[in-house]
Amino acid sequence: MSDSEDLTMNTSLPALTDFFPLATENRDSGNTWYLSVKFFNSGDVEAMALKLNSDDSIRRGGGAKRENTEKKEMDAITLSKSQSRAKKTIRHRLMQMCSDRMLTLTYKENMTDLKQGWSDIKKFSRLMKEAFPEDWSYVCVPEFQKRGAVHFHMGISGYYPVNKVRAIWRAVVGEGNIDVTSPRQTIGKDSWNPKRIANYLGKYLSKEDSVEFNKRRYSSTSITLPTPITGWLALGLPIVSVLSSIITKMTAKEVGSVWSSDDGYFPIAMVST
Repeated sequence: MSDSEDLTMNTSLPALTDFFPLATENRDSGNTWYLSVKFFNSGDVEAMALKLNSDDSIRRGGGAKRENTEKKEMDAITLSKSQSRAKKTIRHRLMQMCSDRMLTLTYKENMTDLKQGWSDIKKFSRLMKEAFPEDWSYVCVPEFQKRGAVHFHMGISGYYPVNKVRAIWRAVVGEGNIDVTSPRQTIGKDSWNPKRIANYLGKYLSKEDSVEFNKRRYSSTSITLPTPITGWLALGLPIVSVLSSIITKMTAKEVGSVWSSDDGYFPIAMVST
């Protein structure tokens, strides 16, 4: 069992102070970094840092809240960041369910009613759950074609008989069709993995037509996300280096990607394996 798997399954999580002594378990300064590390079933690990001022707070569940904000500023930031939050949620759910292939569901006719589409997805998922009660799990986003027709892309995990899945989809929509993109046997960029699938699904969240028509940007089965390991760190240290050090010490893995931004409401940094 890998270090990340052990930490994912262990109900007694370690403290960040065990891996970076300058971190603290409780907030002891006004201006600070809020740290969060998550271990996913896929073996992926993400460490995130959120920069907070003295009048900023963390809501229950980890979301940040700022008190002294003009409403119009909040509206603009909420609009610009909603897609980013959706992409993060999708990525985390796909990593937790170990998604390894794509399922595309299409209609024969020019189906443009998204509300009806989500109703079809709900029925399809219920029938899949009845057929595969121990295995069925998914994350789904819609795609709008230029003509306005909608179809759906799903990140799924494991093998499902194509003929059986097609029959279930057609039982819901009639003469629709499906396409399954399975992982390659070779290891490399052509192999499907949760992050690659998340990037694929995420691009549809960025399309203007999806934003306009799709108030509900995605759906998924119930997926319990890992409990984060959290802590606090005073400002002044190079935060990306700190997060990289924490991940390396926790997992003995190399950092695979680094991302940071000061453009949003709260400066944020993230590193992952």
